[in-house]
Amino acid sequence: MSYDIFFVRRDPGQTFEDALDGLEDSYEGGDPGPLSEEDLELWDAMLPAARDVLGAAAEMTQEDEETRELTDPVTGIGLTFFQGEFEIHVPENRAGGDDLELMATVYDLARAVEDVTGLEGYDPQLGEPVSDASDTSPTRRRWDDDEDDDEQGAWPRSDRATDRPPLDPDVPRPSGRRWWEFWKR
Repeated sequence: MSYDIFFVRRDPGQTFEDALDGLEDSYEGGDPGPLSEEDLELWDAMLPAARDVLGAAAEMTQEDEETRELTDPVTGIGLTFFQGEFEIHVPENRAGGDDLELMATVYDLARAVEDVTGLEGYDPQLGEPVSDASDTSPTRRRWDDDEDDDEQGAWPRSDRATDRPPLDPDVPRPSGRRWWEFWKR
């Protein structure tokens, strides 16, 4: 199975799935149409950041009036753009689960797309946003000294938390991700 990340602009309270469905519905069963001047400006703004992440080997693999695509021939990671919609795609033969460097690159590219475009990235394989620091996110980690700390989501989670020494502020703490999502920096 390939690995994909989609980027959308959501209305307040709208789910990623609803935003993606709405985008697809807007095409009314046809092609999205040619890229506008604004689309081309957005692609031109995104291209340097994407090349920084993918490296010098990345090449334009599609450049027509409807689509732009930049692909790294080494990793197979592709960034596709059509009518305001970005997608990162890793082909099936490259998306085999344990490649730390590959997934780190995918997520670095995803964060670059978010930073440049203001769109939100969504990873349907994990069913969650690329970048989510909200208090309700299941990937949000908080520390014992957080002012708004509650039992759910606190780290470290243990009934024996009082048996441990206090957290040393000079010791690096785990990042805001689940341990098995090691590619997210």
